[in-house]
Amino acid sequence: MQKLAALLTASLLLGCTAEFDTSERIQSNVTSGSVMASKVDLNLHPMNKIVCDPFEGGNNTQVMTQGVLGRLFYKTASMPIFHIVDDYINFAKQSDKTLFFSDINVPTRMFSEGFSTQTTGLLKDDSGNKLIEYFGIKFESSLQLSEDDEEGVYELALLSDDGTRLKIKDPIDDTWKEIINNDGDHPTKMGCASRTIQMTKRTSLPMELVYYQGPRFHISNVLIWRKTTEAGKDSLCGHSGNEYFFDPNNQSIPLQPYKDLLARGWKPLSTGNFWINNTTSYNPCVEGTAPVINNFRIAEVALTDVFLAWETDIAASTQIRLVNKTTHEETLTSADNLLRTNHEIHLRGLQPKTTYSAQAVSISQDLGKAMSNEVTFTTP
Repeated sequence: MQKLAALLTASLLLGCTAEFDTSERIQSNVTSGSVMASKVDLNLHPMNKIVCDPFEGGNNTQVMTQGVLGRLFYKTASMPIFHIVDDYINFAKQSDKTLFFSDINVPTRMFSEGFSTQTTGLLKDDSGNKLIEYFGIKFESSLQLSEDDEEGVYELALLSDDGTRLKIKDPIDDTWKEIINNDGDHPTKMGCASRTIQMTKRTSLPMELVYYQGPRFHISNVLIWRKTTEAGKDSLCGHSGNEYFFDPNNQSIPLQPYKDLLARGWKPLSTGNFWINNTTSYNPCVEGTAPVINNFRIAEVALTDVFLAWETDIAASTQIRLVNKTTHEETLTSADNLLRTNHEIHLRGLQPKTTYSAQAVSISQDLGKAMSNEVTFTTP
């Protein structure tokens, strides 16, 4: 009991207490040790609720303010099948997970693996099935020219399976204008803009793109643009086919119609063209310097409490990923947004006579992420 009391005192001094059954947190002051403040709110985008480039398997974003935020919506078993994208956004169930993309460039491919979070959990619907069909995504970002893009008049188009609709906020009257309607059930189809946009190096146009995936298994969503004087006149506008622009059975290689688009000046928007809208937000999928976690250990287990500790080679956050081995419920503790190298944490509100697995989670100042091996314990 002396050890338990000593560890509780240490946890209070370090300010790393996490609680489960109540939102109240023990307040504390840091009195010693190497501590620095995180430059972003790590609780804004918790790792267990983040999916990074789910259709690509990685993330190429190197700047925290670049990228595209996506909100996920899906059909439950009790809902009818929707055939327009707005029905997914307005009536389907919204997931508590957030998707982040480095760009919007998904050539026609098979989609059967589902979505995985940063803590490797697979997203499932309310019936426990992995999400591979009947879902919608609302993409939000701002369009800008990259360093390599020329100023001028641009037209946009979407190659999508199934429906997509694109809105741009007009900088003149600050209202949303829909410029592409490529909605409905269809194979990969080229939907062209109804108007052009003027782009300078100072232009930043907020955009909303809504998309839905109908029945399995093909998926595509490619946002392209080119410099032009008039929108919607390309000869392939309205053309469609899941083996027309790309070959989904051969690593999505471009086929002749897509090569023809490139020859006419079209190109996919790059990571440098997408910037997170909200100045208080950020892209959590940036791959920074990952801390090295050492000596992760269980210091003490009580009836409904556990004390854990570890060290990192660089200053990083102090969090725990906890999984109830009976219910499989996953919990990621909140960060106090202070970064340190010596970590001690007290978890309370656990169930007695229950087995849990725990992993240390530490995130560095530039969003490098590390997770320890699992340790397992059972409460008395």
